[in-house]
Amino acid sequence: NRDPHLHFGLLTDFHDAPHEHMPSDAALIELAAIKIAALNAKYAGAHGTDAFFLFHRPRRWNAREGIWMGHERKRGKLADLNALLRGNPHGEAGARFSCIVGDVPPLYAVRYVITLDADTQLPRDSASQIIATMAHALNRPRFGTGVRHDMVIDGYGILQPRVGLSLPSANRSGYARLYGGEPGIDPYTRAVSDVYQDLFGEGSFIGKGIYDVAAFEHARAGRFPDNAILSHDLLEGCCARSGLMSDAQLFEDYPARYAADVARRHRWIRGDWQLLPWLFRRVRREDGTPERNPLSGLSQWKV
Repeated sequence: NRDPHLHFGLLTDFHDAPHEHMPSDAALIELAAIKIAALNAKYAGAHGTDAFFLFHRPRRWNAREGIWMGHERKRGKLADLNALLRGNPHGEAGARFSCIVGDVPPLYAVRYVITLDADTQLPRDSASQIIATMAHALNRPRFGTGVRHDMVIDGYGILQPRVGLSLPSANRSGYARLYGGEPGIDPYTRAVSDVYQDLFGEGSFIGKGIYDVAAFEHARAGRFPDNAILSHDLLEGCCARSGLMSDAQLFEDYPARYAADVARRHRWIRGDWQLLPWLFRRVRREDGTPERNPLSGLSQWKV
């Protein structure tokens, strides 16, 4: 995916810890900064712009969890990144990160973000295909009116590519070989077709895809309360309207060990139960104030 208009960034948190700073923190940040600088030196753009970035967030005290951790984990990372892309690195947005490596001002022109997990692979030239589909005039997001004034009702704020299993990962262990090719419906790792997309023109977001920064932030800003939503991807896809791109594909690894697979599925189940309040007529916003549930009937059926 070599393109002068593509930038690659690592969004990182430290592991949860009993203290804000741990002995190994400084060495890890220093190593990451050195590696990012080396990549920029090796793959310098035509105009000398940085292609690689590190965005590292500090630990924040979470009174509910009783631990120091990255604020709202992955959902918080994306919110902080979007604020940085739309704001000033030396202001409130920049203060959300304790370490930024790379020249940030060129990123203010960024319109789309492709979000990938650490084990997700972006095949060659797939980025341009995904971006071109997102930029198509018929796919541009349009917002509603009234109670749904900040919800995308036509076009797409998010596009979800097809996700397949990485073949090398399926041979890493006996467990992966046994279960890596399991048949059936697994919406998290087998996004090939989607009944919602086929029948209603609206898919489901599983956390790996492309989103329009402005539309995404307008649809989710101030909407979700802290410490209440683990499976944020589905709700974000409902608010910003997600579409499935079955002709573009990403690859991800399958867990090599039973314990890792069970831990992942436990997170999914826990996150699914946390979505239960979004089936009620009224929901809480980020500041705790109640509002009428803006989700459509179709979105509530997904939940």
